[in-house]
Amino acid sequence: MSRRLLVVLVALGMLATGGGVAAGLFMARDPGQPAAEAGPTTIPETTAPVTSEPASSTSSTDTSSTTSTTTGLSVQARVVERAEDGVVVGYEASEPVSAALRWGFGGLGDNQLRFPGPASQGTLKLVLTATVRPVSMQVTAESADGRSGESDILTARRLARRVVLEVRDLTLEIPSGTGGITTGFRGTTLRPLGPGLAGPTASAEPFAFPSSVLGAGTRSGPLTLRFFHEVPPNPPRTRAVTLTVPFPRQGQVTLERTVTAIGLTAQLRLRVTVTAS
Repeated sequence: MSRRLLVVLVALGMLATGGGVAAGLFMARDPGQPAAEAGPTTIPETTAPVTSEPASSTSSTDTSSTTSTTTGLSVQARVVERAEDGVVVGYEASEPVSAALRWGFGGLGDNQLRFPGPASQGTLKLVLTATVRPVSMQVTAESADGRSGESDILTARRLARRVVLEVRDLTLEIPSGTGGITTGFRGTTLRPLGPGLAGPTASAEPFAFPSSVLGAGTRSGPLTLRFFHEVPPNPPRTRAVTLTVPFPRQGQVTLERTVTAIGLTAQLRLRVTVTAS
């Protein structure tokens, strides 16, 4: 073999060895697509559990057509206290509400008083000082979302204190001439003695004034005594004296009084009775 042939054979052998390594490197390469060409990675969606909520909390659409004006709202009213100057009314609702009291005589009228609030309960006083007539009342309420309710109708009247004044004993001392006396109490005038009665004394049968309603807070009242005295040849004389009669809050008291005027003396024993209803 010539020297030139030997060189050629060695060169061919080296080329064969290099080609095998290159082929092995090519086979180990990832046959997948290049990163720049790969499709998007897909992540499974996570869906929250479906919950059922009222349309009003999830939508701004008008829901008035599906909202009852009374469903779920209860209102109860009661008379808390009957006082001399009015009636205290209270209410309890199933939730905070804006409440008002409608009232009237002989049925509900257009009169209205508002309770403090909004609140789930409250009280107010309906002031009634000029009458003891029964009054009809009802509490109306409205919730924050527009639902409404009302209580049953109540009927009540203010606390009425009545007074009766009895004159159990009345003696008039007439030392000279003739005399007499009249008595007046809360719009009624009675003449138990004279005038023109001769002395030395005159006594009256027991008598009483009609029962009358006391105004709120009234604790006393005037009893007016009018004396008549005539001693000829002097002209007749008259004079009025007013006694203050205290009233118990409730119950009965006995009072004794002595009054002297224009030469006459009246001795009285009084019984005062106050009832409340």
